[in-house]
Amino acid sequence: MSDPTPPGSALRTLAGQALTVAGARRLDLVAQTLEDVQQRETQAFFARHPDLLLHCVQNHYPLDAELLAEHALRWDWRRLSASAAIPWSLDLLSQFADCWDWDSLSKNRHLPWSPALLQAFSPKWNWGLLSGNPALPWSLELLESFAPLWDWRVLSRNAELPWTGALITGNTHLWDWVGLSWNEGLPWNLTLMTRFAERWDWTGLSANPGLPLDADMVAEFAGLWNWSWLSRNTQIAADAQLLQTYADHWDWTALSQRRLLRWTPELIAQFAARWDWHALSANAALPWDQALLEQWQDRWDWQALSANTAPWWSEALLERYADQWDWEQLSENLALPWSAALVAGWVDHWDWDRLSWNRALPWRQEGAAALLQAHAARWDWAGLSQSETMPWTADWVAACADHWDWERLSANPALFAALAGGAAGVDALADCIDRYADRWNWATLSGQIGLPWSQTLYQRCAAQVFPHLVAQHQDLGAPLLPADTVRTLLAEVDSGEILPGINLA
Repeated sequence: MSDPTPPGSALRTLAGQALTVAGARRLDLVAQTLEDVQQRETQAFFARHPDLLLHCVQNHYPLDAELLAEHALRWDWRRLSASAAIPWSLDLLSQFADCWDWDSLSKNRHLPWSPALLQAFSPKWNWGLLSGNPALPWSLELLESFAPLWDWRVLSRNAELPWTGALITGNTHLWDWVGLSWNEGLPWNLTLMTRFAERWDWTGLSANPGLPLDADMVAEFAGLWNWSWLSRNTQIAADAQLLQTYADHWDWTALSQRRLLRWTPELIAQFAARWDWHALSANAALPWDQALLEQWQDRWDWQALSANTAPWWSEALLERYADQWDWEQLSENLALPWSAALVAGWVDHWDWDRLSWNRALPWRQEGAAALLQAHAARWDWAGLSQSETMPWTADWVAACADHWDWERLSANPALFAALAGGAAGVDALADCIDRYADRWNWATLSGQIGLPWSQTLYQRCAAQVFPHLVAQHQDLGAPLLPADTVRTLLAEVDSGEILPGINLA
């Protein structure tokens, strides 16, 4: 059979493939060059900051056996034992068995968990911590293999187990039945509950949202429920009929707080004599409107109403009942139609301390800057300083520099994200940090994961930051370094060729 592909087409295909291969090689060369440059820059960066190097390596570097052995006296073995970066293996664990912190290892979700690993170090594990580790390869076989070693009280609360009726039945004498009763992961059904009715903790069952609660299940165990906890259980589908059937059993205060009831004006009227009207007044799930408010105006608790976050608020509603509202509660209410005009219109009514902590204030609306300045003496600046909705800019910070609570500013991730997200980017953020270097709480700032950390930013803040706090959440490129480079840097620290390191043990 002749080749159906024309000769010219075949040549073009071969040429195209050659160009593709050449292009791929060029891209690989560029990538390798960039990687080499990045590694050199990172090596130089850590040579300037050896204390940071030590912490970043311990927290983020995939240390191998050779590096672990060479610097065994330097490492904080408890910290290493919690590492997600180390290339864990049975051999590595064996080689340093007397160094690891076995409690930390027992909680570590990144180990290559297997029955063989558990068996190899059986005397060293903390079996109580293992029993609650969700990363283990849980199976019936695993449970049976180490049955005498598990902490069955902890297992009873572990929702990750392969729960079946057979598993529960086969170990009735080992379970903590209180823990089982609160465990959402069990295969809950009428059969299971009936079979062990005398063993369950019925308070735990009543509160357990994992139960498929319906009218039949409520009826089946009517004499056993803890009705106060059952009334709070978010999974119970309570309608008017179910409420009426057990009217003398329910905790009506708890029911009055429930948002998942099928609220209607008729339901409210049917049980008007039983509701806790204070709790009902704060419940945002009711079908709020003017008619409902007027129908029960003699029963509502106006303090609780003032805190209600239902989306029914309007300036007209505020005006109509101005003398009945609790303005302290209104000041905290997120659902009001907040605007600069609303704040200014009731300036003598607000509780300004509470108002300052309200994250729904209109800081991004027109007039916000004037609002901030006009009431500088009234605001609680601690509350404003933690705001995530402020239109944070360097100018905004500067305008009220003498008012801000700098401890709370130091902990505000929205501030740093906004400064770094502007046109000038990280440079603007670094400039702002430099400008107020004597005001920040540097321990708080060092632990601030919301900062867009980079080698450049760290370099600009190096004189003030706490390296060990930064390294808890930032690797700053350390994992990019080849093992030989890390070895060289650590040797230079020890030899004094770069600034002396610190002993982390």
